[in-house]
Amino acid sequence: MKKLLVFLSIVMMIPMFSCKKDSSSSSSSTGLNNQDMISSIFVAGMSWNTHTKEAASTVPINIPVDNTVNGPKGGNIHVTGSITGSMTLDDHTQAVLGGIMQLGLTEAINSYAFVSNGNTYTMSGAPYISLTGTFTLLPGGATFGTASSMQIGGGVHVTGPSVDQTININITIVVNTNGTGGDVSGTIGGNPINFHI
Repeated sequence: MKKLLVFLSIVMMIPMFSCKKDSSSSSSSTGLNNQDMISSIFVAGMSWNTHTKEAASTVPINIPVDNTVNGPKGGNIHVTGSITGSMTLDDHTQAVLGGIMQLGLTEAINSYAFVSNGNTYTMSGAPYISLTGTFTLLPGGATFGTASSMQIGGGVHVTGPSVDQTININITIVVNTNGTGGDVSGTIGGNPINFHI
């Protein structure tokens, strides 16, 4: 009988222990759960990771060039070569974040006729014109940085009123940000020049 009482006492205590909360989860009888508290602290601490990241990819540029530009009064200029470099794009929006392009072109000028000061002149390559340059792309990709420039070298033979000569060209053009012109310096026919186009 004594053994039975001890056994019943133990059985009656089991519900008391099973209802008691683990001290690692609860700090007091107020209902505070330590896991809830630590979870809140952790989530707040990781909030830095929820901001949109500016993930970026570098994309190579390799554009072959083969264009013919007709003269306003006849003839043409055949442009060949390539544009190489790289652009950085925002992985989320695909917006251009910046980049750099190198220009390597040759112009074969074939009886290209144009008007200057009311007179028509014709030029041909002697033997050709080369164009090299570096263009820095600004964010958005539609404008160029101030270091963007183009170098033009070679020779042309020009004929027209009072002109029949071969002219050597060695110039640099610092390109406008919109790419439509720039500041020109160097020599044309051995004479120094400095103007804006």
